[in-house]
Amino acid sequence: MARVPITIMGFRCERCHHEWIPRGGVEEEPRVCPVCHSQLWNEPEKKARMSYDDFKSKIASTLQQAPEPLTWTEIRTKASLPQLFPNNQWVHRMEKDIGLIRKRESDGTIHWRLSGELPLGQSDATTAKTSN
Repeated sequence: MARVPITIMGFRCERCHHEWIPRGGVEEEPRVCPVCHSQLWNEPEKKARMSYDDFKSKIASTLQQAPEPLTWTEIRTKASLPQLFPNNQWVHRMEKDIGLIRKRESDGTIHWRLSGELPLGQSDATTAKTSN
């Protein structure tokens, strides 16, 4: 028996990039992506999302240029960041990667600054452990 390639048309989610062949055929478009359940599966995202490295470098450069600690709102404004609130996982990573320090004041305001112990861009795990 000879083997031949067979091409079947399917769908690809623009959000999670999952590809699938629908059960009922390709005549009817699916309502949602079967993996991420997005109703906007066939519409490309309006703008690209910021990566952690871009976020980290913007925060680090803004804090290095500032003479005193800044609040998140001040950082967001000076760095032209799109998000209203910082990603907590990224903030915890920056504490290790660039020596970010956040201090809550008595009035509840949180000020951000760099410790100065780690050079900018240094993400060596051994150096981060010794600073703790």
